Amino acid sequence: MTLSGHSQPTGKIQVIGDIFQFTVDVSEFSPEDVIITSSNDLIEVYAEKLGEDGAVTNTFSHKCKLPSCVDPVSVTMAMEGSGILTVRARRGF
Repeated sequence: MTLSGHSQPTGKIQVIGDIFQFTVDVSEFSPEDVIITSSNDLIEVYAEKLGEDGAVTNTFSHKCKLPSCVDPVSVTMAMEGSGILTVRARRGF
């Protein structure tokens, strides 16, 4: 499977050497409002912002399917101070 860097409105997928990388901008949300789940080969990012009255004021959801060549045990995630969430995984050969 060949992936070139391509942008989506909410995320960017790149292959850099033997690393598969998915980045998404969640800067409108506090880190504690962002939930990341992984199931089989699917990574899902969900965020929800609540107003002072407890009502939902903003939501975000994005899914990324990992290529079959990726080692699922190698998945790491980190959020920069700027609100960019990066998911990385090593490609197996």
